[in-house]
Amino acid sequence: MTPDYQTAAIKAAETLIRHNIRTAPVLSLPMLKNTPGVLVFSFEALAHQVEKDRRCVIDTFGDRNQDAFTTVLMRDGPPQYIVTYNQLLPHVLIQRALARELGHIVLGHDGNCPESVATDEAKCFAQHLLVPRPLIYAIQAAGIRLTVDVLKNLTGCSDRCIACMRRLPGVSVPAALNRAIRDQFMPYFLNFFEYQRNASFRDPSALADLGSFMDGYEE
Repeated sequence: MTPDYQTAAIKAAETLIRHNIRTAPVLSLPMLKNTPGVLVFSFEALAHQVEKDRRCVIDTFGDRNQDAFTTVLMRDGPPQYIVTYNQLLPHVLIQRALARELGHIVLGHDGNCPESVATDEAKCFAQHLLVPRPLIYAIQAAGIRLTVDVLKNLTGCSDRCIACMRRLPGVSVPAALNRAIRDQFMPYFLNFFEYQRNASFRDPSALADLGSFMDGYEE
């Protein structure tokens, strides 16, 4: 069984439209909380709920799930999901992890498909959610050089997230979906591009040397 990257990319685009996302960085946590049938807890909050130590709760998820984990409760009717996440991680890692877990939910992963396939599909979903392709096309159409720094500033994603994005297989999202996302984001695009042309990097020394930033700092 091979991952269905096409569906993952399309579902990510549909999710951006359904939640009316208009600016970046795309925040995964509010979307999860606004998804029917989903409860979201930090590791600390879940530990408090079950009256266990935080370390005990984390250990139950295993070494591969130290950022976020989704539990599926199968009952009569639609499945219910409990998403737990490590709120002590850096913000960019939390957003990426929660975008992946949202992918599992939106794609209907309930344990019936191989774990490796579900993981690859959820990661593909997360990349297309956090770095929508219309943003990349808009950068290129505006004549702005597409660099890692530009993409990081526009999306709030980390270097690793962007590197993972470049390794994704090519997929085709229907043009109507791409246009809808572009229209939602257009005011954000235009404001960012205006900044990029007129203000960004006007003073190269601002980024060139941070050596004296911590001078005089003492614990």
